[in-house]
Amino acid sequence: MRGPRRAARLATRLVLASLALAGCEHGAPGGVQGLGEVGPFSATLPRRLTFYDGDDHTPSVTGGVLVYSRQSDAEPGGYGPAGREQCLAFLPVEGGTIRQLLCPHRLIAQPDSFVDTWFEPVVSPDGSRIVYMWMRSTRIEALAFLDAYLTVNAVDRPQDTTGVRARVGYVEAGVNPRHANIATRVTWVDAERIRFLATFEHIIKVKGGGAERIDDTLYYPLALMEMDAATGAMHAIPGGDSVVAYATAPDGAIWVVRAPDPAALLRLDPATGVRAPVGRFSSEALDLAAVDGAPVAVVSPVLDLATALQVPVVRGGGAVERLDLATGLLLRMTDFTGPVVRIAAAGGRRFVAEVERANVPFGVPSDLWLLEVP
Repeated sequence: MRGPRRAARLATRLVLASLALAGCEHGAPGGVQGLGEVGPFSATLPRRLTFYDGDDHTPSVTGGVLVYSRQSDAEPGGYGPAGREQCLAFLPVEGGTIRQLLCPHRLIAQPDSFVDTWFEPVVSPDGSRIVYMWMRSTRIEALAFLDAYLTVNAVDRPQDTTGVRARVGYVEAGVNPRHANIATRVTWVDAERIRFLATFEHIIKVKGGGAERIDDTLYYPLALMEMDAATGAMHAIPGGDSVVAYATAPDGAIWVVRAPDPAALLRLDPATGVRAPVGRFSSEALDLAAVDGAPVAVVSPVLDLATALQVPVVRGGGAVERLDLATGLLLRMTDFTGPVVRIAAAGGRRFVAEVERANVPFGVPSDLWLLEVP
């Protein structure tokens, strides 16, 4: 979807709350593009990093470089005007000029009969490789995709089909199980291992009273998995079933929240699968990051500040919370322009947030912001 361009102010408000612990639970190709699509550099925080009519989303930070997926404006021929194609963008995390914008329609040899979507990009620790989801769909079907691969390529050659390409394969237990078909919240564990949430993607269509139709996507994480970056071999992490958000803890363990109680923060030992409670957020945690050695989460619901009533949104939360594991206190950041969809640690107490531009039921395009936990 494409929404109106708004340079809305992003403010934060802080609240401290006490917390009780829960019970125990055992480029070159393509060159540099789009230099006119960025805003002015600023030294203030919070700082808006992206200025674009379309959608900027799934951010990650490696070595001072912010990499994310940007909605393409390529058209015609089935790619536009809705901008279904997704490109990979590289920007200094402090803001400024886009370093590279690598787009499928510029890099994949024509004639190409598919709409190619590149998203969830993360650069390797040494900066030489990039892992991302590569999804292909037909040009006439907006409600389904043909195939999707978790892909590892040279950082400047995302179009290379000879690199590692692996399908996400995970089926949850129980009656009528869902099948994970994409990877979300992708991270590098080290130079050879990639961690991600095996996720079921559900594309929905909502029709209005006339010809209006709204398409949106719902993501349901099912489990925590890892992939060998050299071979594409995947395996489920012991104890990682039903994980809906995670972050790597400073001691090498994994902080997770799980579907049975998504407000409870657990410490998962990836070698043994043992889980233990370490704290609790105020409500359901939708995304999680390790910021300056502490767990920071996007939490729901989104509230209308004027009426204190919950705003019905498809995805995203209304606040970001930092949990102090020593005291159990929560530091709460609120008053965002719209739902916070994703966060990514950016060094020290800083993090990047993907924030939609307004609180509306089916969302509007997102911008990326740089924030700092006080």
